[in-house]
Formats: sequence, C-alpha cells, structure tokens
Amino acid sequence: MPEPSSTRTGKLLADVRKMPLFRQLAPMESGVGWPIPIRHRPAWHGGTAVFLKLPLYGYQRADDGKGASLYPPFATLTVDWATGRPMEYADLRYTRPWEISGRPGAVGTFPHDAVRGSVREYIAAKEALLALYDEMLDALQEGVPFGAADEFGAALSRLMEPSLLPYYRILGGKFIERFLGPA
Repeated sequence: MPEPSSTRTGKLLADVRKMPLFRQLAPMESGVGWPIPIRHRPAWHGGTAVFLKLPLYGYQRADDGKGASLYPPFATLTVDWATGRPMEYADLRYTRPWEISGRPGAVGTFPHDAVRGSVREYIAAKEALLALYDEMLDALQEGVPFGAADEFGAALSRLMEPSLLPYYRILGGKFIERFLGPA
C-alpha cells in the first residue's frame, strides 16, 4: 500500500473516500479523478472561496492485477478546499452532461502509455502534480498569479487519462482548456 500523500490535495482526496456520502453513493470500484478547481469571488462570506469538483468514475481491475478498465464519470463531488466539506454531489446519470445511451462500457485503460513504468515513478509524478495543485489552489485563494502554470499543465497532461479527457472537457472546460489546450 502506498504511503499517504504529503500534500494537502492528496490528503483531501484520500479523505473523500472515507466520507459517509462517498461510501453511500459511490460503488467500491470508483476512482476519484483529478480535481477541477472552482473559485467563487465573492463567496457567501464576502471573501474568496475555492472548491474542487471531483469527477467520480468507475473502474474494473484487470484479471491479471495489472491495470484496469476505465468507465466514464458517473458523478461529481464538489468539496470546499479550505475545509474538505462536501458542497455538492451531482449524479451525472441524472444531469446528463453528455449523451447517454444504455449502460456505458469501458472507455479506456489504466495505465495509459504516458505513465507506463514503475509504480514508484507514477507515485512520484502524482505527488509532484498534487504539490502543484496545492500551489495553484493557494494562489487562487489568495488572488495571486500561479507561477508554475506551465509545469502544472505538463504534469496534468502526462497523468490525465486520455480516455477520460473528453469528459473532463465537459465538466471543467475552461480549466482543462487553460492547462491542456483546446480540443
């Protein structure tokens, strides 16, 4: 079992899986995707509030234990960056942001080509991206420029599951376009 994340974003993602809300609504074979930041300025309290929209997607481990089949996101869970408090759960089977015709099949596999290699290398790359998320989210909260935007975009581009990217473009269009370019 990998070491717990040393990043605030990584800890928040791990805590989401422990929430009664997650355990009640998400199947056991659910992944928590890369966060999509949302900033409200002004927020309900007059200041700035930053939230993370988390795509929840299904996966099925391969029989050989090496990799998994990935399924389209079935829901999003939005949490407050400052507190980790759940703010919104949206079942995408209800909101239907994309065409749904019957039970969805697998749309891709993990690991994808850009992250094939050792588990240790993947975990290190994931931790580096999560640290960049921390930096970006703090910048959003403070209303200052994010100095590592190019580095963040390159890391997200490498780690983003290509088969899930079309869904991310719908769920977080401006964010994805900003860091991964137009479709």
